Amino acid sequence: MKIKKIIKFILAAFTVILLGAGGFLLWYFRPVSAVTGQAPEEAYQNGTPAFYRREQYYPLERGTLNELPPDNGMGFDLRSYDVSEFPLSDYAEKLSDVTFNSATVWPDALPDGFSPADIMETGKNPGLGIRRIHGLGYTGKNVSIAIIDQALNPDHAEYCNNIMGYELLHSFDMSAAMHGAAVASIAVGKNCGVAPDANLYYISSTFGTFTRKGANIDLDYMAQGIDRVLEINRMLPEDKKIRVISISRGFGSGVKGSSKVEAAIERAKKENIFVITTTTAPNYGFRLMGLGREMTADPDDIRSYGPGRFWRDNFYAGYADMEDVLLVPMDARTYASWTDTDGYEFGASGGLSWSVPWLAGLYALCLEKNPSLTPDEFISKAFETGVTQTIEHDGKSLPLGTIIDPVALINEL
Repeated sequence: MKIKKIIKFILAAFTVILLGAGGFLLWYFRPVSAVTGQAPEEAYQNGTPAFYRREQYYPLERGTLNELPPDNGMGFDLRSYDVSEFPLSDYAEKLSDVTFNSATVWPDALPDGFSPADIMETGKNPGLGIRRIHGLGYTGKNVSIAIIDQALNPDHAEYCNNIMGYELLHSFDMSAAMHGAAVASIAVGKNCGVAPDANLYYISSTFGTFTRKGANIDLDYMAQGIDRVLEINRMLPEDKKIRVISISRGFGSGVKGSSKVEAAIERAKKENIFVITTTTAPNYGFRLMGLGREMTADPDDIRSYGPGRFWRDNFYAGYADMEDVLLVPMDARTYASWTDTDGYEFGASGGLSWSVPWLAGLYALCLEKNPSLTPDEFISKAFETGVTQTIEHDGKSLPLGTIIDPVALINEL
């Protein structure tokens, strides 16, 4: 009898703990499942904004920084920290690889040459003459881009008026994610985007499954996302047809679903849709790589660029084969915050995730000038009009590859 009472007490106490902890443990032990939801067909057919749901987004609050944060893959991460009392001058070298946002609180004394406001503003420039092309009147008008990525903050001023479709395909995200806001703003952002007037159709998707033991990559969902874009495209009016898909993910042998992705891209090619991923070689015969830039250097000056941060050591060591490589901007970028409607983040280091939507945006500009352009023609012209540079390092001349020249490219079209 006493044992039964003890068991009841333990169960009751456990329930109180669960409820008193704000449901945290109930959330943690919830069934892990993805959500799929399609936007109304009627909205697609009418060419009006089509939402399955609008994602929630929340402020990032990290308090006061009292010690050097660990590298979380984004360098010296100061996003949303109050660093007003932190001795930043002692970490001047670290600041060359910094990530910060509009909510970062800075000290009055900063290292020489480090101006967060100037760096943030410079990073909004897509670079390599893109704003000059905007001045010619090419901004992506009447061209539609699809992005398949993590959940999107729907209300950020950079792109909220561009969104024409938003739905989920096997998405585990419970709210807006950093990656989604970044890639959307790099592609179509009003201030930091390559094609600020392009239409945006967005699918939130997770390329795999999550369990309490970890994640399992399954690119079947990436292939399904491409096919869903093709389905959406068949519903759209002619002036809203999607011409390019941006997916900041790669695929290859040994990764589940890779062959299905390659086949889905071939289906898209037959419908004259350019699918840009971080693995362009199998379907398009070239490799995409990202350029590095010091944070204070002029984004429009081709001399500001070199190998990207994540691969430059291999390049300088002579391990990088630059044959058939097309180089576009990557590092030192400012992009929309996922936590509010008007904030920004800056990252000194980038990844190919940022290069993919950049190239998708440029393709949209080129389509505005020449609507009959095909992906193969674009790629061919990009190499023909690109600039080949050689980097001098430790007494050696290293061929960098072909840097895209957007102004020369669009003039050639």
